[in-house]
Amino acid sequence: MTTSRIFKLLVILFVLMFFPAKNILASEPTFSFYPDGGDVVNKEEGFLVDVLIDSGGEELTSARFVVTFDPAYLRLDKAERNNALFEQWPNDESTIDNENGVVMLTGFTQSGSGTLYKTGSKPDVMARLAFDIVKPGTTKLDWEFDNGDNLFQSVMLIDGSPPTNILEVKPESAIFKIGAKTYNPINTAIPFDKAILIGGVVLLIFGGLMVFSKPRDFTKGKGTIIVYEK
Repeated sequence: MTTSRIFKLLVILFVLMFFPAKNILASEPTFSFYPDGGDVVNKEEGFLVDVLIDSGGEELTSARFVVTFDPAYLRLDKAERNNALFEQWPNDESTIDNENGVVMLTGFTQSGSGTLYKTGSKPDVMARLAFDIVKPGTTKLDWEFDNGDNLFQSVMLIDGSPPTNILEVKPESAIFKIGAKTYNPINTAIPFDKAILIGGVVLLIFGGLMVFSKPRDFTKGKGTIIVYEK
């Protein structure tokens, strides 16, 4: 073996030792919760959960998350979306239903009419959910996912005819223990990277079904929009 080959092997071994494969390879497209679980000691106080998006280096024309929660334990008090990520937020593809425990939000940018969304060096906050606690116990936030492009499923779409869903693996769920005797502190919510919080629009209530309101126009905004508040 020549000296040059030995040197190359040493360099490869050095990289593998100090930079694990998961850091070298590009991230996979996914949604995630922040925090991803923990203990909520004071059941009299609610808590915040951010829905993060990572496009895995791809440019998205659309992204939709469908989050489920148990209404026996939690009630959505307020929701905000990061209005800077997509040009449009269609009403008919977004909803909040506290009766059945479902939150759905869809962002969309028409190819050729605006800048398609692409995650930078770290995931972005797509939405922030503020929950009230109905009763103590162990409960889970989960995702509707079937690896397809059905309306009530979580998807990430890239441009094409038809658009292709690149969200191939179901995102990780989050388990919260409410009123737990032991204390494992969690950080709730992280700063929106795009801008500061701005004014919001009160969501119209239609019985148990509530729909995310849209901005007054479809130009890309800066910051976040309050889309539902009790």
